[in-house]
Amino acid sequence: MSARTLLVIFAIVATPAAATVFPVTDSDELITAIDIANSTAGADIITLERGLFVVTRAHAESHQAALPEIKTPIVIRGNGSELRRYSNDDFRLIHVAEGGHLRLEGLVLAEGSLGAIRNHGVAELRRVTLVDSTARGAQAIVENYGEMRIDHSQLSFNTLAGAARDAGTIINWGTLSLTSTTFQGNRLSRRFDGVALASTLLNYGTADIHDIVIAENIAGDEDANGAPQAPLVNLGNGRLTLKLVREHDNSPGDALVARAL
Repeated sequence: MSARTLLVIFAIVATPAAATVFPVTDSDELITAIDIANSTAGADIITLERGLFVVTRAHAESHQAALPEIKTPIVIRGNGSELRRYSNDDFRLIHVAEGGHLRLEGLVLAEGSLGAIRNHGVAELRRVTLVDSTARGAQAIVENYGEMRIDHSQLSFNTLAGAARDAGTIINWGTLSLTSTTFQGNRLSRRFDGVALASTLLNYGTADIHDIVIAENIAGDEDANGAPQAPLVNLGNGRLTLKLVREHDNSPGDALVARAL
């Protein structure tokens, strides 16, 4: 029995409050599974067969993401799979709506071009790798407006070129927890003087950071005319708690944390 047939069966037998498991083998089945899960109140689980899941277009222009927006509690277990954008069109990979709750496990997210993830609800990432994404016209690879927890993950070799506004690999306006996670080889540059750049985190909200590695990232240049630039930049009313941060070979290398002048 194919995974597509299983999806149809599950859609018929699932009650509104039931948690359902959806096994999927390709991107079309993944999109179908999310649509079905969004129609139920239970915390549904989607399991990916290990492999490459290619996305070629935005699912909806309203949120410019490859997958349907996450509206209910959904767990996606990647089992080492990779979700990768292959397209000349610009879009992010995942958007979590207000009221949505997404838990990602064991997944590679690659080559988003408006960043990779935007979260307005609750997002949990465990053993997730975000790699090779860009942020054309966006401020970050990961945008958090809600509640986000990232654990035992990696954000590496992402690029944000010619930022016109304050930018970071992650921008946090909400509540963020980072634990046991590595940031390596990320590159950020600015278009205008005075734009703040953070190769790890640009924080306006509440961020708790514990046991992370920051290595070989570039955020700005030595002639920045006083613009905040560092692995961690804390602006506005942002509150930042650090414990056990290891960093090396980042540029500029004057400080780990920068604040507005």
